[in-house]
Amino acid sequence: MRGTSRNVVASLVTALSGIAVALLVTPLVLAHVGRSGYGVWSISMAFLVYLGIAESGLAPVVQRHIALAGGAGDPHAARGVFWTTLAAYLAAGLAAFALIELLAPVVAGLFAFPGALERQATDLLRIIGLAAPLGLAMAALANLLQGLGRFVAVAATSVAGSLALLIALLALIGADASLAQLGWAVVAQQVVLVVGRCAVAADVLRGRPRLASRAQVRSMAGMSARLQATVLSVLVNGQSDKVVTGFVAPPATVGQVAIAAQLAESGRLVATAPLVPLATRFAALAGAGDVRHLRSELRRLERLWVVAVLGGVLIGLACARPLVAGWLGDGFGQAEAFAAVLILAYGANLLTGARVAYLRAIGEVGPEARMGMLLIALNVAFTVPLAIVAGAGGVVGGTLGAYALGTAWFAVHARRAVPDLPPAPAVRSLGRALAAGLPAAALAGVWGSAAVALVPTGWALALVGVGALGAYALFVPLALGVRPTPSGARAALGGHPGGARDQAPAATRGTSTVQAP
Repeated sequence: MRGTSRNVVASLVTALSGIAVALLVTPLVLAHVGRSGYGVWSISMAFLVYLGIAESGLAPVVQRHIALAGGAGDPHAARGVFWTTLAAYLAAGLAAFALIELLAPVVAGLFAFPGALERQATDLLRIIGLAAPLGLAMAALANLLQGLGRFVAVAATSVAGSLALLIALLALIGADASLAQLGWAVVAQQVVLVVGRCAVAADVLRGRPRLASRAQVRSMAGMSARLQATVLSVLVNGQSDKVVTGFVAPPATVGQVAIAAQLAESGRLVATAPLVPLATRFAALAGAGDVRHLRSELRRLERLWVVAVLGGVLIGLACARPLVAGWLGDGFGQAEAFAAVLILAYGANLLTGARVAYLRAIGEVGPEARMGMLLIALNVAFTVPLAIVAGAGGVVGGTLGAYALGTAWFAVHARRAVPDLPPAPAVRSLGRALAAGLPAAALAGVWGSAAVALVPTGWALALVGVGALGAYALFVPLALGVRPTPSGARAALGGHPGGARDQAPAATRGTSTVQAP
């Protein structure tokens, strides 16, 4: 199996390819169809986004069961999980397609688009409906590949799908296609993803299809139902800040909160990508029954994870202002401040990542599910009164308080649910991370500010990002005490040699395998 360090890089490539294509698609569509047309495009794409959010409650479960089967040396069980999931996904995708085809005129009519745009919206929705079953089939294949530890294959096909979307979009724009016809670019992306992932999973697909056992289905259904609390928490908390702000502040301020949330959420997406391959060891070792090695891996990987998150948060805080300014220019001071608060909030919660992955690997998802519901309750309880007192600043401040308390609650209750959990990383490790992170963050902040001052908006964003990555590359070896070389990185990520440890993952919180522009 491929090493963990390679899988980490591959997972980052997968996440970054999605972010990059979104950054490129937006100006292309906006320039071709205008702001009103882009609004129609955004609403239509939301159907795929929500489909991905719904699937993210099941993806970690499927990946875990394939990983457990791989760790136990039972390829028939892994194949059964895949084919059962694929059948369920295709049924759901075809139902979504039929529903969208039927309700497209009704949905388009809800938004009071002008006559011509309403017709375009109806046609676009019907084309996007074709992407629903394709997207879910692609997601089932991605779960299989990640369950088998084939992260490089997932990354390669993700990049191919992103390129297919961009090439098809450019070709359609060059042919002066209508707004609705641009939807075929999304269908092309999904077709490339399905075909590519079928090709790299051909050895599994050639085997005789089989269904999962009733025990596996019951286990997956129960675990997925509990993980929906996490999915709901990501969805509700991600939107509630903007909604609450809308009641106490003008629309322009709501836009500032939305910009800050988009920036912080992009950082969270990149940050959680490495958890998938790191969690591979947990699921595979759980399947192999190697409890001693499983716990030692949690101790080692959790130290790496906490150090990595602390460095990312510090550099993110230092770069919040230059990132917003380099992206959008001047006049977004509120967004810069809000982004810093949300980076801190999300970063606090990300500290639980390695422990969440471990609990998923052993099937103990109760603490995570309860944390998800608690985060929803705390976010509403904090943001509403603070919004009345302090406006939009109170909303993001309340979110920070909710995530801090929710994370502390999880730390306590996870140990109660699983008493033999190893202790948290030593304070000495955290002190070393802070000592390395503060100068790295300062360096990134100075570089970013200089880029914004000297380079035009847009180009400055790229330079700020390069500076942040460079500072992080400097931080990691200093914080971990390894050489700043590829061999040093492998030494930090690599574990004991052995077969099962590089097998499949119990994926991270909210990770969806549905890919949309």
